[in-house]
Amino acid sequence: LHNVAGVRRGTDRGDEYVVVSAHYDQNNSHAAGAVGVIYNGADDNASGVAALLELVEAVAEHRVDTRRSILFAFWDGEEMGMLGSKQWFKQPTVPSDKVRLAINIDMIGRLRDGRLEVLGTRTGYGLRRLLSGHVRDPLWLDFSWELKANSDHWPFVEHGIPIAMFHTGLHDDYHLPGDDAAKINVAGLETVSRYMLSTLAKTANSDWLP
Repeated sequence: LHNVAGVRRGTDRGDEYVVVSAHYDQNNSHAAGAVGVIYNGADDNASGVAALLELVEAVAEHRVDTRRSILFAFWDGEEMGMLGSKQWFKQPTVPSDKVRLAINIDMIGRLRDGRLEVLGTRTGYGLRRLLSGHVRDPLWLDFSWELKANSDHWPFVEHGIPIAMFHTGLHDDYHLPGDDAAKINVAGLETVSRYMLSTLAKTANSDWLP
């Protein structure tokens, strides 16, 4: 396993952390007999990785200072059972008990009708309100109460840490060779990424977190 992580240190509350993450591995085990077929995983999860890289670049280039520290994490082994994020809790790079919120980005490249699924708001009181109110683009936040052990948010849930999981929905190319870059909604990915940046800044600066 090879997780990749970096920290942007906070100011007056730098001993607290907001984690924002995406997994960089992809699944190629579901097409029986499709030997030699390339699985590009453009939506799952190159879309999330691209957004996270943009967040890192925006925070660094524009010198975005936040009160809390931010841990940017690219997880390995998500498709094999969230192995990378689970391993992080065994050998955390920052104190895990100081993580106040974990934001997970997984499959945000197929925005349709402006709908962004937001999962996990029941893991912290007031989290739904915290994630609303700063949406500038035509974006519909679809707050889902469903929460499963199906991505890297789950190890944080198991450790009692509030989470927010962002997702633009499943599609017929999920875990199949058809998940190619030509099918990515680039404008939608930009819209979601802008929302991610404002959400990250808001949560890392907030006086209060769930």
